[in-house]
Amino acid sequence: MKLHRKLFATGLVATSLLTFTGCNDFLDLEPPSNVTPESYFQNDEQLGAYSIARYNEMFTTPSGWGQGAIINADAATDNMAASSPNTSRFTKDLWLVPHSGDLGFGQIRYCNYFFQEVLPRYESGFYTSYPDAAHYIGEMYFLRAWVYFSRLKTYGDYPIVTEVVTDNKEDLMAHGTRMPRNEVADFILADLDRAIELLHDKGFQANNRINKQVALLVKSRVALYEASYERYHKGTGRVPGDADWPGYSIHPNYTFDVDVHVEGLLTQAMDAAKQVADNIQLTENTMVLDQNPASPATGWNPYFEMYSSMDLSGVDEVLMWKDYGTVGTTTVQHGVPAYISSSGGIGLLKGYVESFLMANGLPIYAAGSGYHGDETLNNVKADRDGRLQLFVFGESNYLPFTTNNRDTLYHFTPIMAPARTDQMGDVTGYRIRKGESFDWEQNSFGDGYSETAQIVFRGTEALLNYMEAQYMRDGSLDASSQSYWRAIRTRAHVDTDYQKTIDATNMSEEGKGDWGAYSTGTLLSDRTLYNIRRERRCEFVGEGMRWDDLVRWCSMDQLVNTPYMPEGVNFWTSMYQTAVYNEMHARISYVEGPTDPDANISSRTESVYVRPYRVNSGNSVFDGYTWMNAHYNSPLPIREIQLLSPDENVSTSVLYQTWGWPTQASMPAEK
Repeated sequence: MKLHRKLFATGLVATSLLTFTGCNDFLDLEPPSNVTPESYFQNDEQLGAYSIARYNEMFTTPSGWGQGAIINADAATDNMAASSPNTSRFTKDLWLVPHSGDLGFGQIRYCNYFFQEVLPRYESGFYTSYPDAAHYIGEMYFLRAWVYFSRLKTYGDYPIVTEVVTDNKEDLMAHGTRMPRNEVADFILADLDRAIELLHDKGFQANNRINKQVALLVKSRVALYEASYERYHKGTGRVPGDADWPGYSIHPNYTFDVDVHVEGLLTQAMDAAKQVADNIQLTENTMVLDQNPASPATGWNPYFEMYSSMDLSGVDEVLMWKDYGTVGTTTVQHGVPAYISSSGGIGLLKGYVESFLMANGLPIYAAGSGYHGDETLNNVKADRDGRLQLFVFGESNYLPFTTNNRDTLYHFTPIMAPARTDQMGDVTGYRIRKGESFDWEQNSFGDGYSETAQIVFRGTEALLNYMEAQYMRDGSLDASSQSYWRAIRTRAHVDTDYQKTIDATNMSEEGKGDWGAYSTGTLLSDRTLYNIRRERRCEFVGEGMRWDDLVRWCSMDQLVNTPYMPEGVNFWTSMYQTAVYNEMHARISYVEGPTDPDANISSRTESVYVRPYRVNSGNSVFDGYTWMNAHYNSPLPIREIQLLSPDENVSTSVLYQTWGWPTQASMPAEK
């Protein structure tokens, strides 16, 4: 299919004429169909229906069986491992340039069609009697910005298209020119500014929809992302103006002052983040760590319950969330609690768990830290950061009741050899509890029938965005950053004296298990900056933030020459004697790899720590994660490049290839 048919088609959107009256929760409802300006866009309900119709495509929330992309997103980082490794990211020759593919303009066209039809009416006063019309226009500006942010993270340089393009090659080439990433970022921020101006404040429709504070938070995220990307990738060829930047083929003699742009972005990130951070209340963490599944209570730990409640409309920290359940004939459910109760084919990595501080604020390796060692999970968690204690299972934690077990109390033991290896098993032995529910009806074993609410945007990010942007800009912590840091650590029940942590930090130790300790392949020398990154890593356990952070920090160059071996729990010292059950609580036996074809666990002769990808030699990361620097961004499909050329020649196209990738299909990255 030609690019112009796939990406820039002017045909009207196929959807059903629903007005979504009173529908505040964005269930998987069909968008309006047969949309024409004569019959649609007549009132604010129709504007709102048009925008909410794309929520499920654009926001990462779980549905069906499984934990969803938020939790699983960290599985291809230094935070987590999955039962199946990400072979495209962490091998040198398995991620290949595609011949054809979709660059993602369909959602952009959806937004642009809305603006083409609605903005003239809005500016003429057509919607004066509809109080929410401006808000829904703001939602569409936000959605276009959100789509473009996804494209910025994927490709970097990208065409900026604001019109519904006509179906002729000249017009398509004029609008399809790949633009420098800094200009794309500025375009995104401009759309977010328009959204902020138009959107209602938090509280609108129970926070099931986009609001002003969500847009401010995302503005801070985008500005910080691009500022850090440009700072840490500068000079690599991936930033416009670099000597090796491929965009010169279309933008000859292009220059811009990267440092000035970075400083301006950091200031924007700070300003937007502060407007959110100063106006939210962090949810209380009582440090009550568990419940008896036979008689669970409510209100025992609001912080834990924030991830398993049915209704988040009253939680100040939650800026936007997704409701689940039934509206009309549509029922939307997910499997997050069920996966947690029976393990979900993922696991936290040893290096991640070790990055959490002791409650006294010291790293585990520091003299006098009081670390209890890692022979048991309880020891690992003892006297540690409250987030580790609360959101990771230990032997003292109960497993929740499920639909197939409502009578027997079980304590947690890792499932290292599951019966259903396709979906279950504690890949590393460290299982996350964030999202666990003690309501057995939410734990439908083997099925995705849960209806617990899911967070889309959480205001705590604003505190961390401000801290990082402000320190990157100024080189020291201002009063707001200090206050925010203490607030986050207070909730985590970690000593609020962050300077004690900074002084005790040994970067060589941190670099063993934390890729965020690096930028451009070099260990950070700034221990304050590193500890800001550490705080972010620990706060967002299981929330899918890690990959974006690692990319913007340029934190994987060191893997090019030094492969990283993912490891989990200390299994072969003593845990192998107690962790002897599968998800059905039946006893299992261990067969050590990698040479035995029946192996189900890595060999004790290699390491006492379980190595999930050393069970057998038949996987591509058997010898560890490696890296190509081109993998920071994705290649463009060759056929799409050819189609935006006057003679279908790659060298004359307005879509140049991404840095480090060849202009021949089915070839791996070059750099």
